[in-house]
Amino acid sequence: MRETPVPAKVSPLILSFAPIFLAIGFIQIVLGAWLVTVGFTAVQAGALISAQGIATILSAVPLGIVSDIYGRKRLLTFGALAGAAALFGFSLTTDFRYLLGVSVVLGVGEGASLTTWNALLADMTDVSNRNRVFSLSFVMENVAMGVGLLLPGIFPALENLSGATNYALHRETLTVLGVGSFITPIVLYFLLRNHQETFKPGRKWSGLKNKWTLLKLGFTWINIGFGAGFIIPLVGAWFYYRFGVADNYSGPILAVSNILIGFSALAAPRLAERFGQLRAVLLVTAASTLFMLSMAFVPYFALAAGVYIVRSALMNMAGPLMDSFSMSIFPPEQRGLVSALSNIMFRLPNSFGTYFGGFILGMGFLQLPFYIATLLYSVGLTGFYFFFARRPLAALNAVK
Repeated sequence: MRETPVPAKVSPLILSFAPIFLAIGFIQIVLGAWLVTVGFTAVQAGALISAQGIATILSAVPLGIVSDIYGRKRLLTFGALAGAAALFGFSLTTDFRYLLGVSVVLGVGEGASLTTWNALLADMTDVSNRNRVFSLSFVMENVAMGVGLLLPGIFPALENLSGATNYALHRETLTVLGVGSFITPIVLYFLLRNHQETFKPGRKWSGLKNKWTLLKLGFTWINIGFGAGFIIPLVGAWFYYRFGVADNYSGPILAVSNILIGFSALAAPRLAERFGQLRAVLLVTAASTLFMLSMAFVPYFALAAGVYIVRSALMNMAGPLMDSFSMSIFPPEQRGLVSALSNIMFRLPNSFGTYFGGFILGMGFLQLPFYIATLLYSVGLTGFYFFFARRPLAALNAVK
C-alpha cells in the first residue's frame, strides 16, 4: 500500500507533548530515588507511585467512554492541563499528604491522555501512514523521558560550579519543568481548537463491539505485561544484586537506554513494509525475548548492560506497531475505550508481576524472573500468532 503524507498537524501535536514527558522522566527519579533521601520512607515513596497508577487505572475506562461519546480534543487538553498542574505541584512542598493528592491528579491526567492520544492519532491517519506516526510518537515519549531521567546526573557538577545544594537543585528543577509542562496544554489548545473530529461523536455510547477481538488482543497484552513485570522494572535492582552496581552507574545506563530505544522505533515502519506489520511484531519481540533470557547467564555488568539495551531496542520496535494495529482493527467510535482497556490489560498484570519479581529477587533467585518472563512472553506471542499473524490479511481488515 502506498504511504500517504502525514497530516500537517500531527508532527506539531507529537512535539507538543515533549515538555510533559521531560518532566515525567524527572518525576520518576524524584519518586523512585530522591524522596527517600529527604526523609520519606520507602513505603511513602511507593504509596505515591501506587496512588498515581491506581488513579490512572480507575479513571481510564470512564474517560475512554467519554472520549468516544464527546470526542478527543477537549479531553486530551484537559488531561495535559491536569498533568501539568500536578507536575508543578510536586515543586511546592514535600508534605506527604499533599503529594499523595498531587499523585492522584497526575494519575487522572494520565488516564485522560492515554485514552485519547492513540485514538486521536488513529483518527487523524489511515493504515498507510499510521505505523510511521505511531513510531514518531514513541520516539518523542522515550527520548523526552530519557533526558528527564538523565538530569540528576549533572547535579554534582552544578553543585561544584554554583554552590547550590542537591536539595535546592531538585526543587528548582521541579519548578522549571513544572512551569514548562504548561506549554503542552497551551499548544494543544491552539492546534486543536479548529480541529474537526474525523468521526461523529453521538453523545451516546455505542457500546463495546468486537469483544472477542479485544479478548484475543488482551491475551497477548496480559501475558507480556505480567512477564515483563517480573524483571524489566526491577533491572536496576537486579544489576545491584547480580553485580553489586549501584544506581549511580545503572541509572545513567537506563536513561541512555531509554533514549536509544526511542530512536530504535524509527525502524519499525521499514520492518513493517518488508515483513508485514504482524510478522514484524513477532520477529522483533521474539528476538527481544531471546536477549532477555540470555541476561540470566551473562557474567559481566558491561555485557549485561549492552544486552539489556539491545533487548529494549528490539522490544520497543514492536510498541508503535502494536499500538497502530490495535487502533486499526476497531472502529473510531470505540478507540478511546479500547486504548484504555489495552493499557489496563498491560499495566495491571505488570504491577503484580513486579511485586512477585521483587519477592523472588529478594530470596536470591536471580535467574528465575528471566525464566518466568520468557515463558509468559512465549505464551503471549504464540497467542498473537494464532489469533492474528497466521492470517494477517484477515486480521488487518482495518477500519480507516
